[in-house]
Amino acid sequence: MSKRRSILAVLAATGLGLSTASFAQETTPASPTPPKAADPDMPRPREVEGLEVEERVGLPLPMELQFTTSDGRVVQLGDYFKSNKPAVIAMVYYKCPVVCDIVMQRLTQSFSGMDYAVGEDFHALYFSFDASETPEDAAAAKRGHLSNYSKPVTPAVEAGWQFHLADADSARQLADSLGFKYRRLANGQFSHPAAIFVITPEGRISRYMYGYDYPSRDMKLSLIDATNGKLVKSLGDRFLSWCYMFDPSQGKYSLVAMRVMQLSGVISALCVGALVGTLFVGERIRRRLVRSPDDRVEGRAGDKSGDPPTQGATA
Repeated sequence: MSKRRSILAVLAATGLGLSTASFAQETTPASPTPPKAADPDMPRPREVEGLEVEERVGLPLPMELQFTTSDGRVVQLGDYFKSNKPAVIAMVYYKCPVVCDIVMQRLTQSFSGMDYAVGEDFHALYFSFDASETPEDAAAAKRGHLSNYSKPVTPAVEAGWQFHLADADSARQLADSLGFKYRRLANGQFSHPAAIFVITPEGRISRYMYGYDYPSRDMKLSLIDATNGKLVKSLGDRFLSWCYMFDPSQGKYSLVAMRVMQLSGVISALCVGALVGTLFVGERIRRRLVRSPDDRVEGRAGDKSGDPPTQGATA
């Protein structure tokens, strides 16, 4: 009985953990898996129609555009290209529920795995396209992502890793120069691709990288190419890198955020099932091990008392 109570207690605790995990997923989303290939004949969601990335490799960025940093300074885009360093640019918004934060997290992981240092060897420049965001939003994002950087956060890192705000016009001009499109939805969020841009020291677009995976080795090679002025056009289906992904089970596109939370719930349920199965199997094995010595003792006692042999046994 005590063992059964223990198992029930574990189940109750696990159920509470599952509920807590579900709530946590709403506030701190897990990393989404890369979207699967879509049926080219399947119509795309209305929310992403016309938002395909238009690669503009080799074209210069508008260096005269002004932005506000997380500490309230007004800078020009061209200020970052006076030191002859390449740059990684991401168009994001800091209150994005899943995709933008995942892109920035993966970039932090990529930067951490390189022997290049942000600020010393290249710039990391993030620009919000949500004109309603504030310096406090940008500062909070900067603190969070720099705290996960594996290298010392030196003054050079602080200066070279910038989180910017922009008015609607400046954000749109920068996005247009990159071939990056976005659209505000009825719920106040944005539909947009998941893409980052590697820029040469002269301020020209060197390469596009799509999705959520930026291996450190690939990132370093891309920065080397940009430093050498190499221009690289991307191959493959760029629609794989949206905040929407194709769901083959339903034959339609759905938001990555929704799929991530559903997948996390399934994984949690499987973990609970595996735990319960392990507990029951362990309990059965324990009972067998405890009962076996008693059976042997009873058998020896029966032989000494002169009990007749079991039917079918030979003398």
